Amino acid sequence: MKFCVAPHMKTSTTHSNTEISRTLKSLIKNRLSKDIIRYLESITQLGDRLNVSIYAVGGFVRDLILNVPNKDIDIVVEGEGIPFAVCLAELFGGKVKSHEKFGTSVVTLSNGDRIDVATARTEYYKHPAALPIVEKGSIKSDLFRRDFTVNSMAIKLTGSNAFCLIDFFDGEKDLRSRKIHVLHSLSFIDDPCRLFRAIRFEQRFGFEIGRQEQVFMRTSIKKNLVDSLSGTRLFNEIKLLLNEKKTMDCIRRMQEFDLFQFVSPEIFKGSQDLEVLERLESIFLSEEKRIVIGKPKVWYVYLLGLFYSLDEVAFLKAAKRLDLSNRIKNSLHEDRTQCRQSLKKLTSKNECGPLEIYHAFAKLSVEGIVFLIALSSTNRINQYANIYFTQYQGRVEPFLTGNDLLKMGMEPGPVFKFVFNALREARIKGSVKSREEEIALVEERFLKP
Repeated sequence: MKFCVAPHMKTSTTHSNTEISRTLKSLIKNRLSKDIIRYLESITQLGDRLNVSIYAVGGFVRDLILNVPNKDIDIVVEGEGIPFAVCLAELFGGKVKSHEKFGTSVVTLSNGDRIDVATARTEYYKHPAALPIVEKGSIKSDLFRRDFTVNSMAIKLTGSNAFCLIDFFDGEKDLRSRKIHVLHSLSFIDDPCRLFRAIRFEQRFGFEIGRQEQVFMRTSIKKNLVDSLSGTRLFNEIKLLLNEKKTMDCIRRMQEFDLFQFVSPEIFKGSQDLEVLERLESIFLSEEKRIVIGKPKVWYVYLLGLFYSLDEVAFLKAAKRLDLSNRIKNSLHEDRTQCRQSLKKLTSKNECGPLEIYHAFAKLSVEGIVFLIALSSTNRINQYANIYFTQYQGRVEPFLTGNDLLKMGMEPGPVFKFVFNALREARIKGSVKSREEEIALVEERFLKP
C-alpha cells in the first residue's frame, strides 16, 4: 500500500491528496473500533473549532497501516498541547493529568480509555542517555525526534489537508520493506534505550534492523552507554522485551548484541540456562498448561530464568542495577530459593505423596511454579504441578478462622500457625472434610489437657 504526503512535503506517488484521504479514511473505518473512530472525529472537530493543527502520530499510525490492533491514541498539537487536552477532557467528561515541563498530558476517559496529548516539540541531549531538553517545535521537528522511521509518521486530523499521511522520513517505505532505520547516526548514542526498542520492534513485526543501524548499535554498546541509563529505564525496556510474544527471539537477539552484560556479566554462565528458557517458551505455547496455571506474569518468569543461576552476590548486584523494588527483589529471591529446594525434593525419590507435593509448590508464586516446571527435563514435575493446581491450590484452606479459634478458648499466638498447618495437612490427607471435623481435630489435638 502506498500513500502520498501533504503538498508541502515530498510525495512518493502520483495519487492525489483526495485519493489518499479516502484511503486513510477507509483504513480508519475498517480497522479501528467504533470508540476509537468516535474519539478521532471529536478530536478533529475540536481542533477545527479551535483552529489548531492536530496530528495522530507514532505507533498509532504505524499499527493502522500494518493492521495491528492498537487502542492507544497519541496526538500532537502544533501550538499548546496542554490547553487542548483540558478542552478534550471537558468534551469527553474525562480527567486530565499534565506535565508542564514536557508539554504533555494524558486524558483518561470514564471507561478507562486514554488519549495522550503532546505539544509538538524538539529535543536536545546534553550528553548520552540524558533526559532530553524540550523546546516547542513544528510537527517535522517532533517527528524527527522519534526513535525509528516507522514510528515517525503522522496523520493530519484537521484543516484542508485532513487525513493526509505526513511522512518526511520514508517511514511508510520502511514499513513496506520491513526495515528498522533510525533517523540519524547518533540515535543510539542520544538514547541507548533505543537499542532495546530496535530489537523489540524487529521481533514483534518480523522486521530487520538495517545494516548501518547494527553498526550504530554496536558502537553505542562498545562505548558502554547503556551504563548511563538509570536502573528504572533499563528495567522498563527489558521488561517490555520479556513481555513480547517472541520472547526467546528477543532474548537471543539481546544475547547476540551482548546487552545482558549491562545487567550482569554472569547471565548465561550456567550451562543449562538457555535450555531452561527454551523449555519455558514451550510451556507458554502449551494451551493445556496455560489453562491449568492461570495467567502468570510472563516477564517475571523469564527474569527469574535469567537470574536463577546467579550466585547471591551477583543476584543482588543485578537487582540493584535494575533498581528493582523490594517487592520484586524479595519475590525473585524467594522463588529462586524455593525452586532449588522443591526441585531437589521432587526429584530425589521415585514418587512423592500428597503432603510432599503440596509443600513443594505452596510457597512458590504461580510464576515460580511455571519456572520450576521448566527446570526439569522430564515430565514428572509438570504432573505434580497439575496435581497441585487441580487438587490443592485454593482447595485446602481451613474452614476455621482465627476468630473461630478464639471462640474455642485458644490464646492468640504462634500456636495458631501450628493449628492451621495441621488443618491443611488433614485436609490434604482427606482425614477432615468439613468444618465440624476441623473443630473436632482442634479440640482433640490442641485443647485437651
